[in-house]
Amino acid sequence: MKCELCGAQAAVDKKTTKSFGRGDSLVIIENIPIIHCSSCHESYLTADTAREIDRIRKNRRSRGKAKRVLVASFTKSAA
Repeated sequence: MKCELCGAQAAVDKKTTKSFGRGDSLVIIENIPIIHCSSCHESYLTADTAREIDRIRKNRRSRGKAKRVLVASFTKSAA
């Protein structure tokens, strides 16, 4: 597939998981389709995927299901 960013024929479809919001508005969306280019190493969404993410976020209570997850904090200094 052709990369929309660099033009190389090195783009492939992949799936990812992303979190949006925080606290009570946190929602984790699994299996988001992304396009990843092995030439320029960029990943991007289609417009349809971005619209669906917005719909899921706005309707997260009815579209999602509650799950218990472990949450860890990164505590080591970058310096």
